[in-house]
Amino acid sequence: MKHIAFLLLLFPSILFAQKKDLAKSILIIPPKQVVTVDYPYYKGFRVKVWNKAKFEVGVSARNKETDSLQKGFGLNKGASASLSVEEDMYLQFENRFFAPLKVEYTIFKGKPGKKKVGELTPQRGFYLVNTTAQAIPLKIPGVMNPNLSPFSKSGVDLPIGQKILLSVAGKDLLLLTVSDSIPKGAQVNVADLIDRALNKE
Repeated sequence: MKHIAFLLLLFPSILFAQKKDLAKSILIIPPKQVVTVDYPYYKGFRVKVWNKAKFEVGVSARNKETDSLQKGFGLNKGASASLSVEEDMYLQFENRFFAPLKVEYTIFKGKPGKKKVGELTPQRGFYLVNTTAQAIPLKIPGVMNPNLSPFSKSGVDLPIGQKILLSVAGKDLLLLTVSDSIPKGAQVNVADLIDRALNKE
């Protein structure tokens, strides 16, 4: 598991740029590291992130108990985006590059809206495993576009029916549709999924 630098509100390496109407936190993410941010006394929050680096930054919300991915995205250089982080989640920034990345973010206190109980979609938690020596860029529409590092695994917690795609020659290749047939905690070999999907073409 990657080394994780855990940040709380008063962690000394966070610099605050104060404005009358907006307070931005400036964060430097070390090369090939992930940094987590948690506000344990908030009942959820919304964050707006600005990518001030030259490369893409991974931004995600993950379950506090399982570390599994709940939602997220890759934020391109110069771009900004918002993400809601619920009470049982923490915020994670990921740097996949060999250079430090700079981001700025602002926290908006308040509980994000949740679906009513009757609208909840069953979830399935499992691992996407990359057993190859190459990075595998995936698409999980509406969730994030994770880039699986060589010889790594990434935990996900996705709704039943969620599709996982791979872009090949400008087309989206369907690798997997999440179903309840996937055992909880299963390790799904992405290379095998790609092989099966290509052989169907």
